[in-house]
Amino acid sequence: ARTTAHFTDGAERTERSGPMDVDIEEPLQPFMGRKERRRSSAGKLFLGDHAELRYSPEVAKLMAKHGEPPVVLFSEEVLKVNRRGEAVTRVMLVASGAVYMLDADTHRMRRKLPLRCLSALRMSDLSDNFLAIVNPTEYDCLLVCTRKTEAVVALCEARTAVMSALGVDTTGMGGDSGRGGVGGSTELPVELSRAFTYQAGANVTKLVVFTRLDSEFAPAPKP
Repeated sequence: ARTTAHFTDGAERTERSGPMDVDIEEPLQPFMGRKERRRSSAGKLFLGDHAELRYSPEVAKLMAKHGEPPVVLFSEEVLKVNRRGEAVTRVMLVASGAVYMLDADTHRMRRKLPLRCLSALRMSDLSDNFLAIVNPTEYDCLLVCTRKTEAVVALCEARTAVMSALGVDTTGMGGDSGRGGVGGSTELPVELSRAFTYQAGANVTKLVVFTRLDSEFAPAPKP
């Protein structure tokens, strides 16, 4: 079923209905039994570099500048929800050391989120496209991503590799997905809920509440 997301920050409340009204590409569902999936998500293949950033000279220069191996683990055009609740088109690049938010036209970097600084990923347990990347050292990033599960898998695997290379505890006992600091385990927690908060900016916390709209799928009246 489609989902509506309600954004609340205490002073204002806006309602948005399922941005990017396309099917989620969610192959090899790692959250089966925890998160609803769409029928179209079965049997899809991981392609990785969906935005074809490997052909971009600008991205090659960016990765070299930041000491990244020339490997695109995942890329996709997404919508970034800013602190005012507006959706802005970005290209998300998951590299070996960080997540980069790029300008959709020029591929210039708009934001860098080091993987070691992330403490959690948050999303609903419904079949929507929203994904919150929690970065307690700055502020969070709320995205609308059509290949959300693939993005989550890429983020988790890259984060684990980074933290393992740093010699961080591999038992998973030291993690903390709150805002106090960087999680202490190699694994990046994935939190599923019908509502979650995220830090939209300095001193700006927003609540996102998801509601399933089953009525959309009622049979059409006969002529």
